[in-house]
Amino acid sequence: MKRRELLNKTLDRVALGVVASSVLELSDLWSVALSLSASEPTRPTPIDGRDSVARERTADGYAMTYEWTDRSGREWRLEFPIERSAYREAAAETHGYLSGFEAAKASAHAERLTETLVNASAMGESARRSLPESVLLDGAIGLVHSLEYATDAESMGAPDYIRTVEETLVDGCGDCEDLTYLLVGMLSQPAIGYRTAMVILPGHMLVGVHKDDLPAVYADAPTLPGETYVGIECTTSRPIGEFKDEPVLAVYGDGVEYIDQSAITNTGEEFLRDPTQFQTIADASAKRPH
Repeated sequence: MKRRELLNKTLDRVALGVVASSVLELSDLWSVALSLSASEPTRPTPIDGRDSVARERTADGYAMTYEWTDRSGREWRLEFPIERSAYREAAAETHGYLSGFEAAKASAHAERLTETLVNASAMGESARRSLPESVLLDGAIGLVHSLEYATDAESMGAPDYIRTVEETLVDGCGDCEDLTYLLVGMLSQPAIGYRTAMVILPGHMLVGVHKDDLPAVYADAPTLPGETYVGIECTTSRPIGEFKDEPVLAVYGDGVEYIDQSAITNTGEEFLRDPTQFQTIADASAKRPH
């Protein structure tokens, strides 16, 4: 239920109470509205139980602190404030798979987060020395890996929910789609400037990065079908280029980069449990047939 609907319903109930009992002063009604507006519901996330993410509520938002260790053993710490109004606006949005992908790339908070990461330094590194591109990539991936994996049923009580970048950062958790969009949002920003894609497997999603944009150290990383993108897992710490052993159904970057209709058909019931995902691929394929 959207927050505005909740406020309206509460006010309706208050109004009914006025008729049934006594006259409620306008100032009291206004106090109820302010109280509801000021109280941000806390989502059932495991953020408070993890050492890697801390959230402190401030007067106008959330002071987030992320600490993690990247795949090379470097320790990172990043402090990042997010306005409560921005979180509320993001939570009120409704996204599908394609619009969620595009929203992540256009996110102002993803841009600011990436700039913060670029201007920060791994613990023990000189703050005045620019970090190599490969270190920044490892840092971005490590940040995403440090967030708690949680299914939508666990964290939202819903079978399918697509978090925005802002929600994932404040909630401190997400499923494969949410974490994919967060990493896509970071890597797509001008501070890093990668061409990115979302890679869809049966019941799973990961990030695709254009092979020509990756640091030279990953020049030999295996590419995804279509031979344009390299896959990056967001829920497990697999080496860049390695991913869950499932068929790649589609790669969507600047339009449909790759689609395997036979693999979609062969996945059958497992894939069709999520008809919105199937429709997304079908619609995109119709616009740009392969």
